[in-house]
Amino acid sequence: MKRIITWWRRFRFNVSDPPIFSLESFFPLLLLAVLSVLALTFHFIRIQFDQPVDFSLDWNLFLSWIPLLIAFAARIITRKFQRLPYLIALLSVAWLAFFPNAPYMVTDLVHLTVDYGRNLTWHDTIMLFYYAQISLINGLVSLYWFHRAWIQTYSQAVGNILLFISIPLAGYGVFLGRILRLNSWDILHDPFGTFFIVIQNSFDSTALLLSVEFGLLIGTLYLMLWGLLRFRIRRS
Repeated sequence: MKRIITWWRRFRFNVSDPPIFSLESFFPLLLLAVLSVLALTFHFIRIQFDQPVDFSLDWNLFLSWIPLLIAFAARIITRKFQRLPYLIALLSVAWLAFFPNAPYMVTDLVHLTVDYGRNLTWHDTIMLFYYAQISLINGLVSLYWFHRAWIQTYSQAVGNILLFISIPLAGYGVFLGRILRLNSWDILHDPFGTFFIVIQNSFDSTALLLSVEFGLLIGTLYLMLWGLLRFRIRRS
């Protein structure tokens, strides 16, 4: 906390090394914002054809931005202040509460109706997949930023352990949201009741299925993202 107060007192709006904010640091957010607007465009076209889709797509897409913004804050903090373990731990808890909202949109595909001769069927298929794709990317980027923040704040081993724990927990969070109809805000509204439900359903067969299979989905996609970012081909 002293380092934050000292930095705030000495802060000037000029170029610092490294800068706390830069176009490079904001570029992923700007790119994902553009992709999110394209998703909204799909929904707007759907409205022009018939009527808005009653799947709460736009709200769910917004929820996938919350863990991304929390991870962005953690990324900025670790870059500027290096090690603030208690603050990163607090942000990690908040991030984990909202992280399942990112893969959750994959389950919206169950709302599809099959009518091969209807053009809206194909539009809805592409639209739902696009929403789910952007939401997943938001989650994967936030996971990557937190993984780096954990490694820089604690250690390589602790960062990897937290990574492997958070991936199946995201799948369990999808179960809580889709099957039990809980949401991230219930932690604030009724923390004790929510905690009891979480513990009570820990060994439910559907919960275990979603935890394992969503864990595999997120894990393989994250492995691909990590490989692309960490093993870039460099020209000699």
